[in-house]
Amino acid sequence: MENDLSKLLTTALTGWDRSRDRSQQVEIGPSSIGGCRRKVWYQLNNQPQSNHNTENLAAILGTFIHGGISEAIKREDPFGDNFLIEQEFSHEGMKGHVDLFIKDQGLVVDWKTTTKKNLRYFPSKQQVTQVQIYGWLLENNGYEVNNVSLVVIPRDGQMNEIRSYVEAYNPQIAEEGLDWLYEVQDAVTPPAPEKYAAYCAFYCEFFDPTGESGCQGIQK
Repeated sequence: MENDLSKLLTTALTGWDRSRDRSQQVEIGPSSIGGCRRKVWYQLNNQPQSNHNTENLAAILGTFIHGGISEAIKREDPFGDNFLIEQEFSHEGMKGHVDLFIKDQGLVVDWKTTTKKNLRYFPSKQQVTQVQIYGWLLENNGYEVNNVSLVVIPRDGQMNEIRSYVEAYNPQIAEEGLDWLYEVQDAVTPPAPEKYAAYCAFYCEFFDPTGESGCQGIQK
């Protein structure tokens, strides 16, 4: 019975995740910019998946947490006068879902989840670039953007361990991120691996230890 219930939950979560718009989109969104160039190149060139054992439970739980936060935040602006919550914006082919924009502050907010152990890596350059691109999208859709913020929630922590990072909106950072993407798009051959094989085996759908149909990752 225990194994049956585990299988039931695993099947349900995996099926739900695969059915979501974000899981199905082919376009590269802000969250992928600044990550592994080779992985993004594969995505842009419709490379067949070679690794079917990727672990995405943390990402699925993160999505559920995002949904819960969205519902909770609505209580702080019940009439929707000041908050834009989980809205999609696009400009010049770039599309992104903004977690929260507080209009009277001109503040973009992006929620992140992690573990207490990994709090020391927050915020990463990739995360900062992502939220700056959200600011760029909002600005180019007619909103005044002053600052961008990342808020990280440790899934195994306490409320007092939630951390936030705020910096001034800087369109140059967003444009540098977009240039990164254009360079990957223009590459004729896949860029060199940027992650170690031990990591890719669990988290990259294009990992292939043989190197015949995918990426071997960086070999130690």
